Amino acid sequence: MSTPPVERGNLPFMLLSMVHTRDVLAYLVALKSFVRYANAERVVVVCDPSITDEDRAVLRQHVPHIELHHADEFVHPDIPRGGVWERLYAISGFVRETYVVQLDADTVTVQPIPEIVEGVRNATGFVLADLPDTPLRQLPAVREHALGVLKPGAHIQTISESEMVNVGLPQDALYVRGCAGFTGFPRSSTMRDAMLDFSRRMTAKLGADWKRWGTEQVTSNYLVANAHGTRSLPFPKYGTPDCATAETAFLHFIGSMRFINSKYEATSRDVIRALDAAPGAGATLAQSTTAL
Repeated sequence: MSTPPVERGNLPFMLLSMVHTRDVLAYLVALKSFVRYANAERVVVVCDPSITDEDRAVLRQHVPHIELHHADEFVHPDIPRGGVWERLYAISGFVRETYVVQLDADTVTVQPIPEIVEGVRNATGFVLADLPDTPLRQLPAVREHALGVLKPGAHIQTISESEMVNVGLPQDALYVRGCAGFTGFPRSSTMRDAMLDFSRRMTAKLGADWKRWGTEQVTSNYLVANAHGTRSLPFPKYGTPDCATAETAFLHFIGSMRFINSKYEATSRDVIRALDAAPGAGATLAQSTTAL
């Protein structure tokens, strides 16, 4: 990418991601497309152990003010290792200082995102949804919903959702079945304690299953649901490319969606061309969604 380096923003939040060496270029697309519409004061990367010195040099070249941290800075005996738990543990510490937005590398922002700017300015949480109706629910309702789809061999997320009402959490606790790939956490002095308490309780209930991939997302959903003023982002304005419309502003190419067709490549190329042509490229980015 020959696009200009990112300048430090003035919006009062931190943009945080955990990045693997295979996703460095994708992360730069995600970051640079996002900061066109919401540029953070701070950009932080939790570096997967695969990140090389060359990767670090590339990241610093494109984001001179970037803060790079080793993943092993963010471990605790009461949470699993791996499965991007380091990312969530990092967030739980940084929210003591500032609002934190968690941004996955497999995302692309193509139009203005006023809901995000509003969340930062109002210190309210947000979470990415994958359905038009993704409500915050009390835990008994979460269990009821999970039991309706629980089957042998179920995903750990569904199993966790069916059991969290039984682990002694606060009676007024909430949960949202969102996506941890794009989440906004307001400042909090208690998030880390809440995270560790939740993980301890779920470990006691589920044992070794709590180490399975997906439990970090369950925990993220629980924490953001109980943050100040949290709401699910409107879908499909924020969503996956298979559901995109002309109004879609933020695309999450989750899982294999980057690779099953040419949509991710085409959208990324549109973004790169627009960045090279900045500042008058907003229309180019917006037009790219209509082809998805």
